[in-house]
Amino acid sequence: MRSTIVAVLSLFMTTAVLAQTPAASETAAQPVKPAVSQLPKPAWEPEGAPNVPDDGGPPRVYFAHSYDREKPTVAGLDDRISIHVQNFGTLLKQANGNCKAIVLFIDGMPLKGDKAESCDPINGHIRYWLIRDKNDDAAWHNLLGSPKSYIHTVDVSVGSDAQFPIPSSGTFDLEVIPRPQFLAFLALLALALAIFIYLCKTTSLVRSGTHPVPHERPYSLSLFQMSFWFFLVIAAYVFMWLINDELDTITDSVLGLIGIGAATALGAALIDKNKTAPQPDQPGGVSEGFLNDVMSDPTGVSLHRFQMFVWTLVLGVIFIGSVYKNLEMPEFSATLLGLMGISSGTYLGFKVPEKQGSDTPPGATTPPPAPVPKPEAAA
Repeated sequence: MRSTIVAVLSLFMTTAVLAQTPAASETAAQPVKPAVSQLPKPAWEPEGAPNVPDDGGPPRVYFAHSYDREKPTVAGLDDRISIHVQNFGTLLKQANGNCKAIVLFIDGMPLKGDKAESCDPINGHIRYWLIRDKNDDAAWHNLLGSPKSYIHTVDVSVGSDAQFPIPSSGTFDLEVIPRPQFLAFLALLALALAIFIYLCKTTSLVRSGTHPVPHERPYSLSLFQMSFWFFLVIAAYVFMWLINDELDTITDSVLGLIGIGAATALGAALIDKNKTAPQPDQPGGVSEGFLNDVMSDPTGVSLHRFQMFVWTLVLGVIFIGSVYKNLEMPEFSATLLGLMGISSGTYLGFKVPEKQGSDTPPGATTPPPAPVPKPEAAA
């Protein structure tokens, strides 16, 4: 009986072994596929982008592009660019393996505040986001200032520090002024200027006095100065925001100029308030043309008015030139602001003995002096 049980168990074990042997042999017979090392696929690249393999030499920039699929050679502020570097591993080693320590150079100027977003050490690509940093203001002013066209070609490179860029043959077109936005700005500026001039000529916007017809009132020098700086600062602010994408561009000295203009207009209005308003047929009662109104008092052309008018125009020209060249509002010295203040103060001082003239607040209704009664004839 015992031998019968042993024989049955042996038969079951033999059957199980024979059933597993084909599966094992099939597994052993399958060829082992060798592991293939595949390079990671880089981010989007423009069609025809070169791919220069490493040669063990020094690192070198050989290509740069933006991520604009229609214009991959053009990039501006707020755009991303990709820098292709041959022998990138050597450059990364020089930067102690820190991708963000690799400095971007445009036209030989380091942009130390613009850190690399990412690095692809396999393909040798570095990506940057072009943004303005306070530490790079001087470089961006050189790159974007005095614009003569919408774009201009710049050289691009990178380096392991801010002193020495690696050799490069990479370039791209830097967009200085976005064309659609700039054309829209010019159209709005022209429209605003036309409306401003129209209002100046047909209303009492920069006129003063008591003439019943607003556009017959004489032009006010103080109101002209205040409106001049207001319009100039607004136009410059929008222009710089369009190019620099910055909002904090109004300087303390520009605020000082606006304050001087406002204080001059207010002072002139307070001085004229207590004067007798001239009649329309009297000197200063009706407009005789813009230049004659702003540079003349009721007795003729005056030096203090001429001085204030000329200084306003001179500082305005300096202001426009600084905004165009440096893309920043100028920081006038305390001496220059003091000179402008003295000019305005002199103008207000000479207004005190003037007859009621061209700076009476619009709508003033100062009555003429009452006629002196004639003495009664003796009986």
